[in-house]
Amino acid sequence: MKNLLRSIWDIRRGEAGITLLMLANIYLIMVTYYFLKPARDSLFLTKLGAEQLPLVFILIAFVIVPITTIYSRASRSLKLNQLFNATIIIIIVCLLGLRWMMSLSGGWVPYVFYTWVSVYGVLTTSQFWLLANAVYDAAQAKRLFVLLGLGAILGAWTGGEVTSLIVSTFNVSTENLLIFCIGFLLLVIGLTNAIWQLKKKELTEMASTSKRTAERKDSFGQMFGMIKRSRHLLLIVGIITLTMMVASLVDFQFKAVSTISFTDVETGAVDKSALTAFLGKFYGRLSLVSFLLQLIFAYRFLRILGVGGVILFLPLGLLVGSAALFFNVGLVAAVLLRGADGSLKYSIDKTGRELLFLPVPLEVKKRTKVFIDMFVDRWARGVSGGLILLLMAVFAYDAEPTAAIKKISLVTVGFLAVWIVMALKMRREYVNTFRKAIEKREIDLSEVRIRLDESATVNTLINSLASTNEREINYALEMLAGVQKKNLPEAVTPLLKHPSAEIRRKAIKVLVAQKESEPLPEVKKLLEDRDIEVRRDAMYYLQIRSDGDSTQLVKMFLSHPKPELRYTVLAMVAEYGNTEQKHLVDEACIDGLINLRDAEGTVSRTQVARVLGALGNPGLNRHFKRLLNDSSPTVVSEAIRSIGRLKEREYVPWLLNAMRDRGYRKAARDALGQYGESILGTLKDYLGDASVDVVIRHNIPRILCKIPIQPSVDLLSESINRVDPSLKYLIVKALNKLRAEHPGLKFDEARIDEALLEETRQYYEVVQVLKYQRGRKDDGTKLLVKALEERLDSNLERIFRILGLTYPPNDIYSAYQSIVSDKRTQRASAIEFLDNLLKSNIKRYLFPIIDETSVERTLQRGQELFDLKITNRIGALSHLIEGRDIWLKACAVHCCVGEDSPDLLKLIGAARDDRDPVVRETAGFVLNNKFA
Repeated sequence: MKNLLRSIWDIRRGEAGITLLMLANIYLIMVTYYFLKPARDSLFLTKLGAEQLPLVFILIAFVIVPITTIYSRASRSLKLNQLFNATIIIIIVCLLGLRWMMSLSGGWVPYVFYTWVSVYGVLTTSQFWLLANAVYDAAQAKRLFVLLGLGAILGAWTGGEVTSLIVSTFNVSTENLLIFCIGFLLLVIGLTNAIWQLKKKELTEMASTSKRTAERKDSFGQMFGMIKRSRHLLLIVGIITLTMMVASLVDFQFKAVSTISFTDVETGAVDKSALTAFLGKFYGRLSLVSFLLQLIFAYRFLRILGVGGVILFLPLGLLVGSAALFFNVGLVAAVLLRGADGSLKYSIDKTGRELLFLPVPLEVKKRTKVFIDMFVDRWARGVSGGLILLLMAVFAYDAEPTAAIKKISLVTVGFLAVWIVMALKMRREYVNTFRKAIEKREIDLSEVRIRLDESATVNTLINSLASTNEREINYALEMLAGVQKKNLPEAVTPLLKHPSAEIRRKAIKVLVAQKESEPLPEVKKLLEDRDIEVRRDAMYYLQIRSDGDSTQLVKMFLSHPKPELRYTVLAMVAEYGNTEQKHLVDEACIDGLINLRDAEGTVSRTQVARVLGALGNPGLNRHFKRLLNDSSPTVVSEAIRSIGRLKEREYVPWLLNAMRDRGYRKAARDALGQYGESILGTLKDYLGDASVDVVIRHNIPRILCKIPIQPSVDLLSESINRVDPSLKYLIVKALNKLRAEHPGLKFDEARIDEALLEETRQYYEVVQVLKYQRGRKDDGTKLLVKALEERLDSNLERIFRILGLTYPPNDIYSAYQSIVSDKRTQRASAIEFLDNLLKSNIKRYLFPIIDETSVERTLQRGQELFDLKITNRIGALSHLIEGRDIWLKACAVHCCVGEDSPDLLKLIGAARDDRDPVVRETAGFVLNNKFA
């Protein structure tokens, strides 16, 4: 019972006042409507009969057009409270006018009254839910719309029961029920203004949006266009259209059967008072059933099935009711059918339909919701009115009303089939709409692609080469790199003298592509360029343009007296050389360049290191030992990369140790990554060995990212729960990268869920430890509290990174950014999105963390889920000291300076032998202070 009450009455701090006012508001609105609804039905059926209902449905559809237009224009110029107050005042004036009209004897009065009550019902309820969507964010709505729905149902039940009581017990006429409604509506005005005052800031922002759009003329065509552009809104319109068309068919069948049941067989007259009392009692009891459904099931179904699941209840319930009426046309079957419609539509289905609007931007929602609720609602009823007239003629209603009602049930079943299909599509689209709404917080840049087969485009790029803007020239050269055009060499040649080495180099690449052009002497001059890469590319240009054997040209440069040309040709061979050219590089050439010790020596040895990796000549690999001990970091880094290209196994331990040096770390990772699957065993051993230097272990996940194969994923996945938190973060991050860049890889869902469970357990543990540290003023505890709070943040990030391994990474990333945002609406939207995306077993552990619950509630959930045993400060410190988090362990040991617990002293003594030097030093400091 406690959980049931919590699921319904989940009002949190700061929400009680506004929620009670909103409850009172919808309660009174529904009381007045259910005073009017039985009076409307009884008056119409007794004076005109059920066969006239289709005509009034059509009339309502036409009347709703001007009302919707007027309301839409008023909404652009009035604040919400002004709009709502004006609407209620106009309704009160109309009630007085209607009471007077009922004293008239014209046959048109029932039409006017029926139409007016129908418009009143949809206008006031739609207006209330518009207010509710503005007052509450997505997360609040998910919790509180169920409660507001209960208030609406309770109001409907009260109105229906009191109507029956007043009419049958106190002999109050049907017409005089209107007077009772005026007093309730005056209270509604007071409640609306009280709500405005409490939420004035949020609602004023909405009002300012209205002012910004006040000059925009939203015609019906424009509103249809706005809906048409949104698949989400189109599906909402489709579902509401089918809901109202089926409701009209069901309503007609129910009222037709009710009229037949309360018609005197001898006189043929309908007993007006008995029918009014029956309808009042029926609507009241129907509301009671709705209340119970909302009370017991709505919240639970929303949490388990999501919005997309609960909107299937109504069509499925109507399917059962239609089948019952088809097989047995009578008052019991009609009550069952109409009961399914009324009880579900105004409880579970109503809550679900209102939540469908949550992902819609507020401005769009304000401009379209009332339009959809009123225009689409009533026009769907109008269309169904025409359909009923047609069916009455086809099925000969006047002659055989019972048989006709039975056949209409078959038509209803057809509409229900379409409705169910549309609801299933809506289930998927609801999640997609939330996804898009969350992703809009980021700018998604796309690359520009230019068609280079158009002469005008090429000429434009050629003209850009004469620009004084270096970035523009660079861009144009990149675009022209693969283009062949006769006038291109002439335009590019001047750039060979450009001050920028990058532009000179790119200009050569463009000239290389001009296969039909003559060799340019300007390129040969670049063999003396100060930049080695410019010289390298110039040499490559000359060797492919040479009239003779290009191999001879390479051989000539390898023995050239100038050392800069010798190592330039090495750079060219390493980058562009063929097999024959690589064989020309011999021992003498390498020895000569390595032994250079002048200013050119470093550049020379760098090119030697690079070419060794390209040559793949085992006889020359002995030079690596010398190059790896070179005094120049550039030479060493280049040698490391070459070792990676050659996959020399004997250097694997050296490369792993090289990662301890920040200067060689990236080069060593790149080299080890090129070894591929052959070193996974070694990496696994190092990763799992706690005695290995922490820097080496922390870099192994990044190496595995460079080996994008299934065994790498399996190795990382196996290690998640076996390492300390800092290394765990790097492992999960590596898995995220592998999944994002290589979608073909598979991730073990069971293992990932296990890691997620462990991560949430650690989060709850940190929350519990924090509980016993807050409030203390000593420096050690302050440091520990700060460290724990940082761990909560990193825990949450790891949780979402792990989620990104089994759910769409972009969706999870966007949701995480919104969860950590300080904007409540973004958080609420993300929670709602995740509620529809994640599996129930995951939500059970995650939602107490991300939802805006109290610390006490989070602690309670942690105890329930994991049976945590931390009950005091000593236990909390002991838990940290025995844990695997090195920094928290050190901070916890430091906090023990003022503690005399024997258990803590024992743990601190053991910490003096910890493998981590910070923990050892801290433990020694604490013990020295205690026994000094």
